[in-house]
Amino acid sequence: MATVFGVLWVPCLILSILGIAFLIGELFLPGFGISGICGVLCLIAVCVMQFLTAMPLVATLVTAVLGLILLAMIILFMRSMKNGLLFRSPIVLKDKIESEAPNPAGGSSESLIGKTGTALTPLRPSGIALIDGKRYSVETQATFVEKDSTVTVIAIDGPKITVK
Repeated sequence: MATVFGVLWVPCLILSILGIAFLIGELFLPGFGISGICGVLCLIAVCVMQFLTAMPLVATLVTAVLGLILLAMIILFMRSMKNGLLFRSPIVLKDKIESEAPNPAGGSSESLIGKTGTALTPLRPSGIALIDGKRYSVETQATFVEKDSTVTVIAIDGPKITVK
């Protein structure tokens, strides 16, 4: 084995297995790509060690095989990102944030100034209030307002409704 794969064939084999394991781990572990970077570095180290110690033909074949494995991992990762295996994983967040309270738009929002309503949630300083039978996202003037308290609209600035 040492004559074909070079004198460093055992470390090359270990680093190859580690590199592939790191790349597979990158598919399923949340993070910033550290596992993937370690996997690629392990595979590059194998290629370098092969070119330094093995016959050139064997080193080229090992590099080609590792390159194909790396390419397959990249393709698998890209396919998984598009509603594939990773999308069905329990570590991927699938919930969508939907607006509960509509914000006023257009000229009708000015008609809310001076109107009273009820705080549906505690306002610390923002929360949800029921004004004229509609739910609005509102904000207080840096004061705490208890749930079910009466609030009065004092200002509207774009989508921001200020109450007291």
